[in-house]
Amino acid sequence: MKMRVLYIGMYSEEGLEGLENSNFANRKDAAASIAKAAGGELLDLMYLQGDYDMAALMELPSLEAASGLLKAVTDSGAWEDMVMLPEFDLDKGLAAIKAVKSSYKTPGKE
Repeated sequence: MKMRVLYIGMYSEEGLEGLENSNFANRKDAAASIAKAAGGELLDLMYLQGDYDMAALMELPSLEAASGLLKAVTDSGAWEDMVMLPEFDLDKGLAAIKAVKSSYKTPGKE
């Protein structure tokens, strides 16, 4: 089952210098290419004003593929910072909280 992952990134000085010689279509093609290499697809790419320069939404086959993509991209030197935010199934998370709360015993109350 595929999952959606949001990446937000801040270019390094090297990345910003390269960006000046590129364009949106080329960057979108590059993002689509890495998503495909990781077994997924690019859903959206945006350039941002503020602390981060770019946001990319991808559909990827696994958390491992998403993490591998992040590592490969950050190793390029073009990024000062990049954050990976995988989609979270709220209902499954809440079910886990309820299950653990019903069985967890605090120290001294075992």
